[in-house]
Amino acid sequence: MPETPPNDWPDVSSSETHVVNGICWHIQRLGKPRGEAPALLLVHGTGGSTHSWAGVTTPLAAHFHILNVDLPGHGFTHVPPEVERARNPFTLPGMARELRTLLSHLDEQPDVVVGHSAGVPVLLRMTLDGAIAPRHILGCCPALVPPPDWYVALLAPLLGLVVESDALAGSAARLAAATSIIGRMLQSTGSRLTAEQLARYQQLCSRPAHVHAAMTMMSRWDLPALFRDIGVLRVPVQLIAARNDRWIPLTSLRRAVERIPGVELVVEEGGHLLPEERPEVVIRLLQDRRL
Repeated sequence: MPETPPNDWPDVSSSETHVVNGICWHIQRLGKPRGEAPALLLVHGTGGSTHSWAGVTTPLAAHFHILNVDLPGHGFTHVPPEVERARNPFTLPGMARELRTLLSHLDEQPDVVVGHSAGVPVLLRMTLDGAIAPRHILGCCPALVPPPDWYVALLAPLLGLVVESDALAGSAARLAAATSIIGRMLQSTGSRLTAEQLARYQQLCSRPAHVHAAMTMMSRWDLPALFRDIGVLRVPVQLIAARNDRWIPLTSLRRAVERIPGVELVVEEGGHLLPEERPEVVIRLLQDRRL
Protein backbone atom coordinates (compact mmCIF):
# COMPACT_ATOMS: atom_id res chain seq x y z
CA MET A 1 0.00 0.00 0.00
CA PRO A 2 1.21 3.58 -0.68
CA GLU A 3 2.76 5.40 2.24
CA THR A 4 2.60 9.11 2.93
CA PRO A 5 5.58 11.18 4.09
CA PRO A 6 5.95 11.65 7.85
CA ASN A 7 5.04 14.93 9.49
CA ASP A 8 8.69 16.01 9.71
CA TRP A 9 9.46 15.39 6.01
CA PRO A 10 10.78 18.49 4.18
CA ASP A 11 7.95 20.61 2.69
CA VAL A 12 5.37 18.03 3.79
CA SER A 13 2.72 20.75 4.07
CA SER A 14 2.98 21.11 0.28
CA SER A 15 2.63 17.36 -0.43
CA GLU A 16 -0.08 16.05 -2.74
CA THR A 17 -1.08 12.57 -3.92
CA HIS A 18 -2.29 11.91 -7.46
CA VAL A 19 -3.20 8.56 -9.02
CA VAL A 20 -2.37 8.61 -12.74
CA ASN A 21 -2.49 5.48 -14.91
CA GLY A 22 -2.21 3.27 -11.85
CA ILE A 23 0.80 5.03 -10.29
CA CYS A 24 0.16 6.79 -7.00
CA TRP A 25 2.41 9.86 -7.21
CA HIS A 26 3.76 11.92 -4.34
CA ILE A 27 4.47 15.47 -5.44
CA GLN A 28 4.98 18.84 -3.79
CA ARG A 29 3.84 22.18 -5.21
CA LEU A 30 5.02 25.34 -3.54
CA GLY A 31 6.10 28.89 -4.22
CA LYS A 32 4.23 31.31 -6.45
CA PRO A 33 0.82 30.37 -7.88
CA ARG A 34 0.93 28.83 -11.33
CA GLY A 35 1.04 31.51 -14.01
CA GLU A 36 2.46 34.20 -11.73
CA ALA A 37 6.11 33.11 -11.96
CA PRO A 38 8.27 30.77 -14.05
CA ALA A 39 7.40 27.11 -13.45
CA LEU A 40 10.32 25.10 -12.06
CA LEU A 41 10.41 21.27 -12.15
CA LEU A 42 12.78 19.46 -9.75
CA VAL A 43 13.77 15.84 -10.49
CA HIS A 44 15.92 13.88 -8.05
CA GLY A 45 18.31 11.05 -8.86
CA THR A 46 18.35 7.31 -8.20
CA GLY A 47 17.62 6.58 -4.55
CA GLY A 48 16.57 10.16 -3.83
CA SER A 49 13.19 11.78 -3.35
CA THR A 50 11.65 15.23 -2.94
CA HIS A 51 13.88 15.59 0.13
CA SER A 52 16.90 15.92 -2.17
CA TRP A 53 15.85 19.53 -2.84
CA ALA A 54 15.06 20.53 0.76
CA GLY A 55 17.79 23.16 0.78
CA VAL A 56 16.66 24.94 -2.40
CA THR A 57 12.87 25.01 -2.27
CA THR A 58 12.33 27.73 0.33
CA PRO A 59 14.76 30.27 -1.19
CA LEU A 60 13.48 29.60 -4.73
CA ALA A 61 9.80 29.69 -3.72
CA ALA A 62 9.95 33.49 -3.75
CA HIS A 63 10.80 33.45 -7.47
CA PHE A 64 9.23 30.30 -8.95
CA HIS A 65 6.17 28.10 -9.06
CA ILE A 66 7.84 24.86 -7.96
CA LEU A 67 6.87 21.28 -8.76
CA ASN A 68 8.95 18.71 -6.88
CA VAL A 69 8.24 15.03 -7.62
CA ASP A 70 9.11 11.57 -6.31
CA LEU A 71 10.02 9.46 -9.35
CA PRO A 72 8.21 6.13 -9.85
CA GLY A 73 8.86 3.77 -6.95
CA HIS A 74 10.98 6.32 -5.12
CA GLY A 75 10.15 8.05 -1.88
CA PHE A 76 6.40 7.98 -1.51
CA THR A 77 5.41 7.35 -5.15
CA HIS A 78 3.94 3.86 -5.38
CA VAL A 79 4.10 1.64 -8.48
CA PRO A 80 1.89 -1.47 -8.20
CA PRO A 81 3.53 -4.71 -9.42
CA GLU A 82 1.07 -5.05 -12.30
CA VAL A 83 1.97 -1.56 -13.55
CA GLU A 84 5.69 -2.37 -13.35
CA ARG A 85 5.18 -5.58 -15.35
CA ALA A 86 3.02 -3.89 -17.98
CA ARG A 87 4.91 -0.63 -18.52
CA ASN A 88 8.48 -1.05 -17.23
CA PRO A 89 8.57 2.43 -15.64
CA PHE A 90 12.09 2.13 -14.18
CA THR A 91 13.92 2.46 -17.51
CA LEU A 92 15.06 5.85 -18.79
CA PRO A 93 12.31 6.01 -21.47
CA GLY A 94 9.83 4.65 -18.93
CA MET A 95 10.63 7.31 -16.35
CA ALA A 96 10.36 10.02 -19.01
CA ARG A 97 7.05 8.64 -20.27
CA GLU A 98 5.44 8.36 -16.84
CA LEU A 99 6.58 11.83 -15.80
CA ARG A 100 5.19 13.24 -19.03
CA THR A 101 1.82 11.66 -18.23
CA LEU A 102 1.91 13.14 -14.74
CA LEU A 103 2.67 16.65 -16.03
CA SER A 104 -0.21 16.38 -18.48
CA HIS A 105 -2.54 15.28 -15.69
CA LEU A 106 -1.43 18.20 -13.51
CA ASP A 107 -1.52 20.66 -16.44
CA GLU A 108 2.03 21.73 -15.56
CA GLN A 109 4.39 23.06 -18.23
CA PRO A 110 7.83 23.77 -16.73
CA ASP A 111 9.80 26.77 -17.95
CA VAL A 112 12.94 25.65 -16.14
CA VAL A 113 13.95 22.11 -15.18
CA VAL A 114 16.59 21.05 -12.67
CA GLY A 115 17.79 17.49 -12.25
CA HIS A 116 20.24 15.70 -10.02
CA SER A 117 22.28 12.66 -11.11
CA ALA A 118 19.95 10.26 -12.98
CA GLY A 119 17.28 12.97 -13.00
CA VAL A 120 19.34 14.81 -15.63
CA PRO A 121 19.05 12.12 -18.33
CA VAL A 122 15.33 11.86 -17.54
CA LEU A 123 14.91 15.57 -18.29
CA LEU A 124 17.08 15.39 -21.41
CA ARG A 125 15.04 12.43 -22.68
CA MET A 126 11.78 14.29 -22.02
CA THR A 127 13.05 17.35 -23.88
CA LEU A 128 14.22 15.30 -26.87
CA ASP A 129 10.85 13.53 -26.96
CA GLY A 130 8.92 16.81 -26.90
CA ALA A 131 7.38 16.01 -23.51
CA ILE A 132 8.65 19.32 -22.13
CA ALA A 133 9.92 22.50 -23.77
CA PRO A 134 11.96 24.25 -21.08
CA ARG A 135 13.84 27.49 -21.63
CA HIS A 136 16.74 26.17 -19.58
CA ILE A 137 18.02 22.82 -18.23
CA LEU A 138 20.23 22.76 -15.14
CA GLY A 139 21.83 19.47 -14.18
CA CYS A 140 23.69 18.71 -10.95
CA CYS A 141 26.29 15.92 -10.96
CA PRO A 142 24.67 14.43 -14.08
CA ALA A 143 24.70 10.65 -14.42
CA LEU A 144 25.75 10.81 -18.08
CA VAL A 145 28.71 8.44 -17.82
CA PRO A 146 29.05 4.85 -16.60
CA PRO A 147 29.90 4.61 -12.90
CA PRO A 148 33.51 3.91 -11.90
CA ASP A 149 34.79 0.33 -11.72
CA TRP A 150 34.77 0.18 -7.92
CA TYR A 151 31.10 1.16 -7.85
CA VAL A 152 30.16 -1.47 -10.43
CA ALA A 153 32.11 -4.15 -8.56
CA LEU A 154 30.28 -3.27 -5.37
CA LEU A 155 26.75 -3.27 -6.77
CA ALA A 156 26.75 -5.42 -9.91
CA PRO A 157 26.04 -8.74 -8.17
CA LEU A 158 23.09 -7.17 -6.40
CA LEU A 159 21.62 -5.28 -9.36
CA GLY A 160 20.60 -8.28 -11.41
CA LEU A 161 19.15 -10.08 -8.40
CA VAL A 162 17.00 -7.21 -7.16
CA VAL A 163 15.29 -6.95 -10.53
CA GLU A 164 14.08 -10.52 -10.15
CA SER A 165 13.46 -10.68 -6.42
CA ASP A 166 11.24 -8.56 -4.21
CA ALA A 167 12.42 -10.74 -1.35
CA LEU A 168 16.01 -9.61 -1.93
CA ALA A 169 14.88 -5.99 -1.95
CA GLY A 170 13.23 -6.65 1.39
CA SER A 171 16.43 -8.20 2.73
CA ALA A 172 18.45 -5.22 1.49
CA ALA A 173 16.02 -2.86 3.20
CA ARG A 174 16.30 -4.75 6.48
CA LEU A 175 20.08 -4.65 6.16
CA ALA A 176 19.92 -0.89 5.58
CA ALA A 177 17.78 -0.44 8.68
CA ALA A 178 19.97 -2.54 10.94
CA THR A 179 23.52 -1.66 9.85
CA SER A 180 25.70 1.29 8.83
CA ILE A 181 25.72 0.30 5.15
CA ILE A 182 23.75 3.36 4.04
CA GLY A 183 26.11 5.69 5.87
CA ARG A 184 29.08 4.05 4.16
CA MET A 185 27.40 4.26 0.77
CA LEU A 186 26.62 7.95 1.21
CA GLN A 187 30.16 8.62 2.41
CA SER A 188 31.41 7.13 -0.86
CA THR A 189 29.67 9.96 -2.76
CA GLY A 190 32.31 12.44 -1.58
CA SER A 191 29.63 14.60 0.05
CA ARG A 192 29.37 15.54 3.71
CA LEU A 193 25.80 15.35 4.95
CA THR A 194 24.27 16.33 8.27
CA ALA A 195 22.89 13.75 10.68
CA GLU A 196 19.38 14.80 9.67
CA GLN A 197 20.11 14.33 5.97
CA LEU A 198 21.64 10.91 6.62
CA ALA A 199 18.56 9.90 8.62
CA ARG A 200 16.28 10.64 5.66
CA TYR A 201 18.20 8.23 3.43
CA GLN A 202 18.23 5.68 6.22
CA GLN A 203 14.46 5.95 6.47
CA LEU A 204 13.91 5.65 2.71
CA CYS A 205 16.32 2.75 2.27
CA SER A 206 14.64 0.76 5.02
CA ARG A 207 11.60 0.51 2.72
CA PRO A 208 11.71 -2.43 0.24
CA ALA A 209 9.75 -0.60 -2.48
CA HIS A 210 12.25 2.28 -2.54
CA VAL A 211 15.22 -0.10 -2.64
CA HIS A 212 13.62 -2.15 -5.42
CA ALA A 213 12.93 0.93 -7.55
CA ALA A 214 16.43 2.36 -7.11
CA MET A 215 18.27 -0.86 -7.86
CA THR A 216 16.01 -1.78 -10.79
CA MET A 217 16.43 1.71 -12.23
CA MET A 218 20.24 1.38 -12.10
CA SER A 219 20.17 -2.03 -13.74
CA ARG A 220 18.03 -0.87 -16.68
CA TRP A 221 19.65 2.47 -17.53
CA ASP A 222 20.55 3.00 -21.21
CA LEU A 223 22.69 6.07 -21.89
CA PRO A 224 23.88 5.13 -25.43
CA ALA A 225 20.33 5.52 -26.75
CA LEU A 226 20.12 8.99 -25.21
CA PHE A 227 23.41 10.10 -26.75
CA ARG A 228 22.38 8.83 -30.17
CA ASP A 229 19.67 11.51 -30.15
CA ILE A 230 21.38 14.27 -28.18
CA GLY A 231 22.76 16.11 -31.23
CA VAL A 232 19.35 17.61 -32.06
CA LEU A 233 18.93 19.24 -28.64
CA ARG A 234 18.40 23.00 -28.94
CA VAL A 235 17.72 23.98 -25.31
CA PRO A 236 20.46 25.70 -23.26
CA VAL A 237 22.00 23.16 -20.87
CA GLN A 238 24.12 24.08 -17.87
CA LEU A 239 25.72 21.22 -15.95
CA ILE A 240 27.36 21.33 -12.53
CA ALA A 241 30.16 18.88 -11.82
CA ALA A 242 31.35 18.37 -8.26
CA ARG A 243 35.11 18.22 -7.88
CA ASN A 244 34.96 15.55 -5.16
CA ASP A 245 32.23 13.47 -6.81
CA ARG A 246 33.38 9.84 -6.58
CA TRP A 247 30.37 8.49 -8.49
CA ILE A 248 30.60 10.68 -11.62
CA PRO A 249 34.31 11.02 -12.54
CA LEU A 250 35.00 14.53 -13.83
CA THR A 251 37.36 13.43 -16.61
CA SER A 252 34.76 11.05 -18.06
CA LEU A 253 32.01 13.62 -17.68
CA ARG A 254 33.99 16.28 -19.58
CA ARG A 255 34.31 13.92 -22.55
CA ALA A 256 30.64 12.95 -22.48
CA VAL A 257 29.18 16.44 -22.32
CA GLU A 258 31.13 17.55 -25.39
CA ARG A 259 28.41 15.74 -27.35
CA ILE A 260 25.64 17.99 -25.98
CA PRO A 261 25.11 21.06 -28.22
CA GLY A 262 25.83 24.37 -26.51
CA VAL A 263 26.44 22.83 -23.10
CA GLU A 264 28.11 24.80 -20.30
CA LEU A 265 29.97 22.79 -17.65
CA VAL A 266 30.59 24.43 -14.27
CA VAL A 267 32.86 22.78 -11.69
CA GLU A 268 32.13 23.37 -8.00
CA GLU A 269 33.56 22.06 -4.75
CA GLY A 270 31.61 19.22 -3.16
CA GLY A 271 30.53 15.64 -3.73
CA HIS A 272 27.85 13.81 -5.65
CA LEU A 273 25.01 14.95 -3.39
CA LEU A 274 25.72 18.58 -4.18
CA PRO A 275 22.11 19.88 -3.98
CA GLU A 276 21.99 18.75 -0.35
CA GLU A 277 25.58 19.54 0.57
CA ARG A 278 25.74 22.95 -1.13
CA PRO A 279 22.22 24.05 -2.14
CA GLU A 280 23.45 27.61 -2.50
CA VAL A 281 25.20 26.60 -5.74
CA VAL A 282 21.89 25.59 -7.36
CA ILE A 283 20.17 28.73 -6.05
CA ARG A 284 22.92 31.02 -7.31
CA LEU A 285 23.06 29.56 -10.80
CA LEU A 286 19.29 29.79 -11.23
CA GLN A 287 19.19 33.36 -9.95
CA ASP A 288 22.13 34.33 -12.16
CA ARG A 289 20.08 33.34 -15.20
CA ARG A 290 17.46 35.95 -14.23
CA LEU A 291 14.71 33.60 -15.32
